[in-house]
Amino acid sequence: MRVIRIQDVCDKIALSRTSLWRLCKTTDFPRPIQLGGRVAGFLEHEIDAWLEQQAAQRHKAQEVK
Repeated sequence: MRVIRIQDVCDKIALSRTSLWRLCKTTDFPRPIQLGGRVAGFLEHEIDAWLEQQAAQRHKAQEVK
């Protein structure tokens, strides 16, 4: 299990920090875990699973058209 920092998540999903926090609050995007004090991270396998889910939904939507 690998924990990645917020900037690494932003780079991976190609969104800004503001957009990342908006995703966390309004969607099923994986929630961060507190690493201590004001430091948070994300479980990389949860981020990867979310990305795969988004890709699968896109493929389903394209098949319907």
